[in-house]
Amino acid sequence: MIKNTFWKNYWSDKTHGQHRSQTEDFLKNEAKEKLFHLDGGKSILDLGCGSADLLAYYARAYELCIGADWSESMINKAYERLKSFDVQDNVHLLQADDTQIWEHVKQKFGNEFKFDRITAGQVIQYLSEEQIDHFIHEAKSHLAPEGKICLFDVVDSRTYELWRAGLFNHERIHISTINGLLIGRLRTFKNKLTGKPLYDLGYIYSPAQFKGFAEKYDLIVSFVHSMYYEYRYHVTFQKKSK
Repeated sequence: MIKNTFWKNYWSDKTHGQHRSQTEDFLKNEAKEKLFHLDGGKSILDLGCGSADLLAYYARAYELCIGADWSESMINKAYERLKSFDVQDNVHLLQADDTQIWEHVKQKFGNEFKFDRITAGQVIQYLSEEQIDHFIHEAKSHLAPEGKICLFDVVDSRTYELWRAGLFNHERIHISTINGLLIGRLRTFKNKLTGKPLYDLGYIYSPAQFKGFAEKYDLIVSFVHSMYYEYRYHVTFQKKSK
């Protein structure tokens, strides 16, 4: 099992997210994709906001933003970036993880406050299935009636190993792809023996697992492929109309 402490230590001194590119043009376009799926609302909670690579753009579209991350170095960098975008006044940054965040929200806004949008981008891969279950449960209770929970860039268990092996770099199956699959399997087995995370990116999940969460919590769930990462997809939950 991937330990929280492993990833907390990994991110403890990082100062930017691991996007495919850190150019401003790329981040701007990636934010546009996410904003399209977020589709409005006035308030948003961004769990795992990192150095505000995307939150800086969300802040231009929402009246109230809360960004949370467990890495102090990331939060410090986020302050700088939000200030450079001149959006620091409508963003509250909190150093908190997926379980601590709800108490922070309660203390700052009270028990009755509800978000229009709750999102996490490239974060689910660091959470176990049990943690995801708890997060969805809590997020639903903090969600406005017409709100959405958007889990962006989930690593797809159906395609990740194929991407890692280089399949998407060739028009047809290539010998290097087969070698890559074998090497990937050996690396995963070695990681399991040594107690390290099975995959370099963390946990990988299938849409079926999120359908299970939707059934458990009486939510509507939908999926769409990421525009910028071949091996990732987005998950959106909504409350059912009464």
